[in-house]
Amino acid sequence: MFDAVGEQAPPKRPGTALPPRPSRAQLQAAYGTTVPDLLAPRTVVLLCGINPSLESGATGFHFGTPSNRLWPVLHLAGFTPRRLHPSETGELTSRGISITNLVQRSTARADEIDDDEVRAGVPRLTELVERISPRWVAFLGLAAYRVSFRRRAAKVGRQPETLGSAGIWLLPNPSGLNAHYQLPDLARVYGDLNAAAYGPTG
Repeated sequence: MFDAVGEQAPPKRPGTALPPRPSRAQLQAAYGTTVPDLLAPRTVVLLCGINPSLESGATGFHFGTPSNRLWPVLHLAGFTPRRLHPSETGELTSRGISITNLVQRSTARADEIDDDEVRAGVPRLTELVERISPRWVAFLGLAAYRVSFRRRAAKVGRQPETLGSAGIWLLPNPSGLNAHYQLPDLARVYGDLNAAAYGPTG
């Protein structure tokens, strides 16, 4: 079975049914809603997105569209033992992965968020990092990081700066709209972070 971006859909967990996808009306009603941070008991990697999608707003799950390339990429890069569904939050947190966003409100597109709103999310993110002390903060998207931290020349990979005691890693946005990176490229650069965070074997 294949999803909207041509990747194999995640298998159902044994004995469980995956949650239904939200309706068009539910998606429209999700505009402006927030998704609580997903926090592991002990965070190794804090993934920081730009803002939630409408499907995330409707379901309450980060990167809530099952076809989002983040899910196969996390598996191929060694973060998870298999491709997960967005609802399998326990599988993420048990591996020390937490998720937040620079901007909390849900929109249909990232370009509905302006630069000032992205920058305004930095103090909240900084407070979160100070509170949960991740080993790494990984920003999923070059543009958002460059804008929010005024690092216009920042490249993919480990950054020279830190955020509190956490190292900073810049990763490409896994969205299918990011045509500069295909799945093998994403798996490679995300795998570099996995090796730094968990060791060569993940």
